[in-house]
This record gives sequence, C-alpha cells and structure tokens, in this order.
Amino acid sequence: MLEQLWVKNLALSSSLEIDFERGMIAVTGETGAGKSLIIDALTLALGGKSSSSMIRDGEDRLEVSATFSLKDCPKALEKVNALDLENGENTVVLRRVISRDGRSKAYINDRPSVLLNVKSLAADLVSIHGQHESVKLMDEDMQLSLVDVYAKDSELLKSVNGAFYKYAKLRSELNELAQKQRQGALEYKSRRYDLDLLKKLDLNAGDYEKLELDFDKQMYLSKLKGVLGSVYNLISGDENAILGKLNTVNDDLAKLISLDPKLKEINEALENAASYLDDAKERASDILSGYDEISTIDLEEKMSSIHDLARRFGVLPQELYKVREELENSIEEFLSLKEKINLLTLKVKEARDEYEKLSDELSEVRIKSALKMEQEVSDRIKDLAMPDAVFKIEIEKNIEIKPQLNGRDSVKFLFSANLGQDPKDLKTVASGGELSRLALAIEVLSSGKNSTPTLIFDEVDSGISGRTAVAVGRLLHELGNSVQVIAVTHLPQVAASAHSQLLVSKFKRDVGVVSEIKTLDHAERVEEISRMIGGNIITDATRKSARELLGQFSRD
Repeated sequence: MLEQLWVKNLALSSSLEIDFERGMIAVTGETGAGKSLIIDALTLALGGKSSSSMIRDGEDRLEVSATFSLKDCPKALEKVNALDLENGENTVVLRRVISRDGRSKAYINDRPSVLLNVKSLAADLVSIHGQHESVKLMDEDMQLSLVDVYAKDSELLKSVNGAFYKYAKLRSELNELAQKQRQGALEYKSRRYDLDLLKKLDLNAGDYEKLELDFDKQMYLSKLKGVLGSVYNLISGDENAILGKLNTVNDDLAKLISLDPKLKEINEALENAASYLDDAKERASDILSGYDEISTIDLEEKMSSIHDLARRFGVLPQELYKVREELENSIEEFLSLKEKINLLTLKVKEARDEYEKLSDELSEVRIKSALKMEQEVSDRIKDLAMPDAVFKIEIEKNIEIKPQLNGRDSVKFLFSANLGQDPKDLKTVASGGELSRLALAIEVLSSGKNSTPTLIFDEVDSGISGRTAVAVGRLLHELGNSVQVIAVTHLPQVAASAHSQLLVSKFKRDVGVVSEIKTLDHAERVEEISRMIGGNIITDATRKSARELLGQFSRD
C-alpha cells in the first residue's frame, strides 16, 4: 500500500509530505484547491507522462517521491528483488525528477531506472480509476477484461495465450516451409539441370588449380618433347647419329694406338664422350616416359567449359565446386521438405488441440463467473437508485474463427434500467448517469478481486447525489476494508464514508499561491463535511448533518 507521498514544486505546491493510512481515504477540498494534486504526483512517480509545464512557476524542477509497503504485494516484491534493488523493511520508493528543460529522471530505491521498469513495478502497486471509466465500459474488449478480472482466471488466460503463441509460431513455420516447397518446385528443374552440368565437370575443392597446373605442364611437355627428341635423335637416332659415328671413329682409332701411344689418350677421351652421350640419351628417354601424356585439346575443352559455367553462375572458376555443393544442398533440402512438413503439421495439430482444450476451459470459467458477476452487479446497482435495473453478461464462443489471443469468447454487457424491459446492449440503452453508476459498481467488484493493494478513484462519483451518493460511499468503504482506497470526491456522503480524510486547501503566501494537504481529525472532518453539505456555509444544522453522516461509518 501507499505509505507516504512527498511533493516539491508540482503545480501550486511548494513542498508537501503526506502520510497515508489503510482503508478508504477521502480527498476533499474546494473547487480549484488542487484535489488532483495527489493523482498528478502519483502518476508522475509511477512513470506517467511528464511536462515541464507541471513545474511550479519560478522553480527549475519538480520532484515527487512515493513510498510503498510491499508486505501485501508479493508480485512487486519479486520484481524489486529481480532488479537487485535493496528494499528496506519491505518497502520501495519511486522517485521522479522533472527539469525545466523537459528532461526526466526516474529512480527506484534511489537507483536510476528506466521508465519501463518503473511502470512494470507500478502496475502491481496502484490502479487509478478516473471519472471517464464509464466510457471505457462500453468497449467489448474492456468488458471481456473485466469478466476475466472477476473470474481471477489470469493463470488460465496466460496458459491460453501461451498456447496461442506456440500455435501461431508453429503455424508460421509451416507456412514458410510450404512456401519454400512451392518455390522449390518451380526452381527444381532448373537447379537439377545446373547440377547435372556441374557434375559432368566433377570438380571438387582444389581440382581447378590442379587442372591449371596440368595444362601448364602439358604446354611445357610439348616443347620439352621436341627438345629431348632432338637430343635423342642427335645422339643415337639412326646411322648418322653422333654416338654411332663416334663409336666407329673410336674403334678405328683404337687399331692405330700401337703405331703411336699418344692416340690412347684420344681414344679414352672419345670413350668418355661416348659414355656421357649414352647417359644423356637414357636420361632423355626416362624423362619422356615419366610423364603421362594428356591431350591439350581435351584440357582446353574442359577449361573452356569451366570458364563458361563460372560466367553463368557469376563466380570464379575455382569456386564452381561451391556452387555444386550449394545446388546439392538446396535440392536435398527441397526433397526433405515433404517429411519436415508432415512432422510440423503434426506439431501444429497438437498445438491447436492444446489451445482448443485450454480455450474451452477458459470459456467454462468465464461463463460460470459471468453468472455470479451479473447477479452481484445487479444487486449492487439496485442500491445506486436503480431498483428495477437488470444487468446481464452475454458470452459468445466463436468456433469458426482461427485461434486468437484471449480465447474464442466475445463478451457483451446488457442492461435494462426499467421494469419490464429486456436487457439490451449497454452502449445503446444506458444514460450517462446510469452508465456512471454501473461502471462504479463493476469497478468496485473487479477491483476488489484485483491484486493491486492501492486503488485510486478520481471523482468517479460525479453526477450523483442523495441516497445514491450514500450507496457509493458504502461501496467504497466496503472495498476499503480489504484494500487501500483513495477517493477524490466532492460529495459529503462519500467523504463521510471514508476511514480517514485529507483536505486540500489553497492559500496565499509570500511565495505566491500554494496548495496544502493535511490529515483531518474527527472535529476537522465534521467542519469539512459540514462545508461540503452547506456549500461553504457552515451552520449548526450542517454540523449536525455531518456528524450523522460520519456516525454511519466506523473504522473496522
């Protein structure tokens, strides 16, 4: 619950510190005194929209700080702990600073924080209901939400939406696969043709580089063969070859050595020469036989095919093998889509079945709760000067539409204010006053079932008076017995129903006009309620009426 609110330089306030008690707290004051100050300050502390125009004239910045007890709010306590924030004595302090230049800073327990975290935490601490809630009541989405709040089906609703998101995700994946299959079928023939072309080349990583090397070698070999062939033929190709003539000459020379011993040296030199020539011949023969001869024509044709396909696919020749791998993977993936689609179709069906099962459970809970809610609302609006009013909740389950968030139900509030009239769509039959009272009754019921420990009602009693005002006061008082209720009101009957009362006043000071807020004791409450009864004219009669109103309620 809200324990304390500290305000500095907001609107007409220079500095305020307000302590809040449990139960129902009425906020009263003359018109123009600034009763909305508390709402505005809290809205800022809770992460609401800010503006530099909210800063008191002559000041550079405003600051608001709201202290909440977390003892009865486990959700908020869990979030504070998740943010790794210290919480002294199970409290949290939300602080906001607005500068004249429009900059805004937010803090949680004196640590800078983004507004997203502040708003998330605030959602579990306070719920603010304005005087325009009756307009929202006509919206069918809001009506469905109110039924869910009354039914306390948040966990089941969360499960339904979780099942919906799972189904939607799987359904989207299935649609993507089906689209891939359709697109793949259109491209399959073309990809198959391209793959066949690449398979004929049979290129793998490094093959093109090896092919280039082989081509260079073959071009080199054609020259090498010519040279080595000439060497071989020159040495011993035929009877005119050097080696044969050399051996013949040397044989003749050997026969003449006996005539002149000096010829032996020539003979030996020629023998060595013949040996070298014979060795050169053998080496040339070995080199020629060691190379595999490949047709340069075949190589040229393959190289030409490679370059043609490289241009076709817009890649480098040495990257063609990657294109083939991509095509193989693409075709393999296309061919495997059928099995994937079959498996995913089963998962989609399972997810759909789970959604339908949970959705059916949610519908049953809503229908049962709606019967109780319509009875309870009907009972309460009879006390709000509508004795013949009837309130009905119509729930329609649409099984024809696709799965959707929040289940398959649509809700419509029906209303009849007069005896003998059938209830009809709320937005077509209820007057403004009737709608306002109905909205208040529903808000009190739904808010009482909400886990938010502090509820703020901002002049939701506008447009009512007399016995109806007393009934509204009783409703808010009853709600204040279970949660903290802060009601900004101009009605003495509602103010008197509160467990405690705050008075907002406007005074002229040296610094200008300022708004001040104080907690009233019993005697002061009598005076303030007397003023509200008499329209600023306080008499013994109005004081007596004020005491009578206050006497109808006592702190539980």
